[in-house]
Amino acid sequence: MSRAELTTRSLLVCLDGAPAVDLPDGDSVLFGWRGGEITVGTDQALTAGRIHAFGDYWLMSNYGAAGTYCVENLEGAGEYVKVRAGRVGVPIPFELSRVTLTVGAGSNSFTVYAPERRSTAGPDGAGIPLLDEESRYFQVLVCLCEPRLRDCGVAAVPTPAQVSARLSASDRPLGRSAVNYHIDYLATKLGIVAPRGMTRAWKRVTLATVALKFDLVRPEHLRLIPGLVPGGDDQGDHHLRQHPMQRVPATPSRRR
Repeated sequence: MSRAELTTRSLLVCLDGAPAVDLPDGDSVLFGWRGGEITVGTDQALTAGRIHAFGDYWLMSNYGAAGTYCVENLEGAGEYVKVRAGRVGVPIPFELSRVTLTVGAGSNSFTVYAPERRSTAGPDGAGIPLLDEESRYFQVLVCLCEPRLRDCGVAAVPTPAQVSARLSASDRPLGRSAVNYHIDYLATKLGIVAPRGMTRAWKRVTLATVALKFDLVRPEHLRLIPGLVPGGDDQGDHHLRQHPMQRVPATPSRRR
């Protein structure tokens, strides 16, 4: 399914082992459990919550009495929205989301595909970029963000020694002292000031957090790092996340 085709619809709700549910703009659908499996539809017996398609984002309601639902951004680095019990009409800004209703094994989650966001940027972009993506310091920043980009935000930020080893896989080795220099430069450039008593580790974690939060580093930037993926294989980009539209089935009815 192409982006052009998806813009004619608002949402696509996909459950494992069931046909995808096409939800046009302005419509809503209920979800809940039936026979121990999550079900999406218009049956009023489905009382866990509701999804409402609204333009290029969507709203989620939690009709439960106790549990919190988690909506994870599958394209982000650990971003998520919590929808607590009793909350109605919580806006979800993600284009590709995994909704988890309970913690544990069994049928407890489903995926929501939303339309591509409309951009207000002009044809020439938004002006001069904050960071030079061809610079050595930007490679250092990408290395700091790499584990979170590959592991959905749960991995630790690399040490200067690990960044040095990662970048030294190319024909331009970078020592640990040089890595620390670039980290200090990035912190100054991005306006990050460590509170008194904070360690250098705090600075690395904050740099990665800010870079991912404001999309200064994105999954496509991982190609700027030479060598093999740490702890991975020799397939390199195999570990990159697919574009969400590459995951959408050609026709919803073919999902099994």
